[in-house]
Amino acid sequence: MDYFRSEGFGKHKGIHLMRTFSAVLSLVIWLFSAHPKVLAEDKLVLPVTFSAFNANMLSLWVGKDAGYFDEQGLDVRMLLIRGGSLAVQVLVSGESPIGLVGGTAMGYAYLQGNKDVVIISRLQNVMAYILAAKPEIQKPEDIKGKKLAVSRFGSTSDFVAEYGLKHLGLKKGDVSMIQIGLEGDRLIAMQRGDISVSVFSPTIAPAVKKAGMKILLDLEELKVPYLLTGHGTTRSYLAKNRSVVVNFMKASLKAIRRIKNDHPFAERVLAKYVRTTDEETVKAALDHQLRILPDLPYPFEDGIKTILEDLARSSPEARNIPPRALIDTTVVRDATKGL
Repeated sequence: MDYFRSEGFGKHKGIHLMRTFSAVLSLVIWLFSAHPKVLAEDKLVLPVTFSAFNANMLSLWVGKDAGYFDEQGLDVRMLLIRGGSLAVQVLVSGESPIGLVGGTAMGYAYLQGNKDVVIISRLQNVMAYILAAKPEIQKPEDIKGKKLAVSRFGSTSDFVAEYGLKHLGLKKGDVSMIQIGLEGDRLIAMQRGDISVSVFSPTIAPAVKKAGMKILLDLEELKVPYLLTGHGTTRSYLAKNRSVVVNFMKASLKAIRRIKNDHPFAERVLAKYVRTTDEETVKAALDHQLRILPDLPYPFEDGIKTILEDLARSSPEARNIPPRALIDTTVVRDATKGL
């Protein structure tokens, strides 16, 4: 199956994974950073995380392949972190100062006391996901008692799955929630019969349909303001390294412009990273991005408000967090100067 990468994440989880991954990542970053001028000439090595192989990450991949980060003096090292909640942990630890993250994972972190986290852009401000199930599931009630997989608890997919269940008149307790990292792994697990339900991004939707799965709900049709993906960092890193963050954003803005104006290039980059030769999949994913990717990715409060309102159902203190506490619009503002 060549629609996506499969990393076999399901067998790795928990604290042991975090400690092991953290140690390895620390070593890798130390090696990259110890002598940056030797390893990257005059560029600053900048580890940047992303959490999925879908079109929501396209601006990062285009920025890398088009050389826009290099133009800004940045040697961006892209690091796959399976699941937004784990990506935020890496962000908070300082091991990767910038990441493509979901607003849900950042909201969770802030709620848990990590007040340093901040969202500096929004690449998608809509709940662009589908809830899909094995074909024998004919109606929402058939989900009860079945296994539903998300990437990681506390991640965007976890939030979206619960939101979708709620819209269908169900709740988390009606299903058995499990963690299976990447979307490709979840589809494979569904085909094997290991799980019955999961959530998927539009990039993989054609593969889900071709596999014969039933689309129970297209959450994008609900038109819920929701910060699906954006750039996250910490206020402390931003305060000390503002020029680095602004230059990174300048390159990202150029990447967005390239995606919108050079569709053949964008398609080639997308096909490369999701590892597919299926033109229908690539074109559908790019068309979707062109609909929802903003020209200027200022983070909006309404997308954060949705997240905080939902978190408040189980953590009432979330009602006391103003959406503006989680965002900083000045990075995009400063990055637009001179472009």
